[in-house]
Amino acid sequence: MRPLARLIVPLLAAVLVLPGCAKRPPAPAPTGDETTTPAEAEVKPAPVDTLPTAVPPAVPPLPKADLAVEPAVPEQATKQALEPKPAVNAAIKPPRSEPAAPASESGQAARSAEAQAAAPKTKNVDGPMVAVVGDSLAVGVGMTMEQRLAKTGGPGCLAMGKVSTGLISKKYDWDKALAETLARQPVSAVVVVLGGNDANNAIAGKGAGTPEWHEAYTAKVERFLAIAAKAGVQVLWVGLPAMKDPAYGQRVAAVNAAARAGCAKTAGCRYLEPGDVFTDASGNYVQAKDIGGKTVSLRAGDGVHMTMTGYDLLCRRVLDVLGPAASPAKP
Repeated sequence: MRPLARLIVPLLAAVLVLPGCAKRPPAPAPTGDETTTPAEAEVKPAPVDTLPTAVPPAVPPLPKADLAVEPAVPEQATKQALEPKPAVNAAIKPPRSEPAAPASESGQAARSAEAQAAAPKTKNVDGPMVAVVGDSLAVGVGMTMEQRLAKTGGPGCLAMGKVSTGLISKKYDWDKALAETLARQPVSAVVVVLGGNDANNAIAGKGAGTPEWHEAYTAKVERFLAIAAKAGVQVLWVGLPAMKDPAYGQRVAAVNAAARAGCAKTAGCRYLEPGDVFTDASGNYVQAKDIGGKTVSLRAGDGVHMTMTGYDLLCRRVLDVLGPAASPAKP
């Protein structure tokens, strides 16, 4: 028994001592000389007197002398930015009281001009009016005639020009439009500026300049003029001016020849040649002419239409020929 007792006593002592070793002794109280590790320290923001080094310092504004900004008046800067640069042979900018000239047959400027010319703006709209019919060239003539008749106290102007139209084109029925206008509105005279588009349209497969085309187009002119003759209204057919493109100019000349022939066969119709307003001494196309000592642009850049100055010159010639029909009514 004694040997066994000797073994049991040490084992029991070991069992009693081991649990005590497993307990961690209490941590000693911190002193002022000790420091905590980063894992145990409480994170508290420290007051910052200056910006952190990671943030770039604010850049002070440059002195005005270093900015090199040229002072400008806002209105002047806007005008310089938006105002187009003048081109060679560009149309002269019309006065502010005049609208802009039509640009091209299919251009939006011509449609805008047509919309402005559609409603007569003269005061004397109840009495007989001068009706201006035709294509985009008639739009320009109608616009300037509105203004001139309004200033002189003459009859009202019924500006009826329609772009991209003619006696051949089916886009617009001029026979019907003229008949309806004369039936509902007193008209003292009809001014026709027409044929620029017809010059490019064939009739029965024949183009302008052929005998067949001349005969067929003359018949269309006569039928159109007969509407005014039946209503007892005089007509002034204004011939087309010289064109910049020689080939197109020949076709336009064929239009003028047929229109002149049709007008000669119709009572109450007079044919007006544009004359030398838009040509040189040899009858050739000119873009600009010397008027009053100044070179004035008369034709638009497309070589077909006119500037507002050109339209006005043609309008004045038309009014001179119309005479009493475009004069102020006597009291």
